[in-house]
Amino acid sequence: MRVVYYACMYRGRTISFYYPCRNEAPHLKDELARLPSFVDEVIIVSNRSTDDTVAVAHSLNARVIQDDREKDGIGYGYAHLSGIAAATGDIIATADADGTYPVEKLATLLDVMIDGDIDFLSGSRYPLLNKESTTLMLKVGVWGLNTEVAILYGKRIKDILSGMWLMNRKAKERMRLKEGDWNLSPEIKLVAAFHPEVRFAEHPIELYARRGSTKQRYLKTGISHLLWIAKHRFSRKR
Repeated sequence: MRVVYYACMYRGRTISFYYPCRNEAPHLKDELARLPSFVDEVIIVSNRSTDDTVAVAHSLNARVIQDDREKDGIGYGYAHLSGIAAATGDIIATADADGTYPVEKLATLLDVMIDGDIDFLSGSRYPLLNKESTTLMLKVGVWGLNTEVAILYGKRIKDILSGMWLMNRKAKERMRLKEGDWNLSPEIKLVAAFHPEVRFAEHPIELYARRGSTKQRYLKTGISHLLWIAKHRFSRKR
């Protein structure tokens, strides 16, 4: 059982890993088992879970936080905001808890981040290493949003919607995030990429087939992202 106290570290850094969760109980045990043993602190942030997510997390010795805030029925961003605020490691990592991200390869991302003196590292699922790991709709949707970012911001981001990223304390302290719904995902990359004191980078990661059912309505979420990215571009301070 993993204990929520620092005892391991990675290359002299303490590592916190948090998961934003809503009804992830059926596969939470398997997901946490994939985390490398050097992770010092595991946090489960439950957002309006109605299953046994909280009980299962406690049984796995994870630190459990409940944040039931939501915006139009979505609390994904709020779960992230609580996870970031609660994490105490030198480096904070996260991934969706649906099994789609290669959390067992966290060491590779940590090495890239530490060796490159990077403050915020986003795992990029695109171009896909496994062509069958997602649907054509999602591929086209992410491509469209990436293209929008390139046109409006003049910067190429390969995966604006990745759900796996790492940040150090410097990035945590300097970035100001506020989106409580799905738009936290594009927000955190754009804030990191354009912050004058935060070094941003992406690194390729593999994408796996998801476990369980999605909480998203893809068309509605995609339109929300499209509008939010445009609004953020013209409202942010120059």
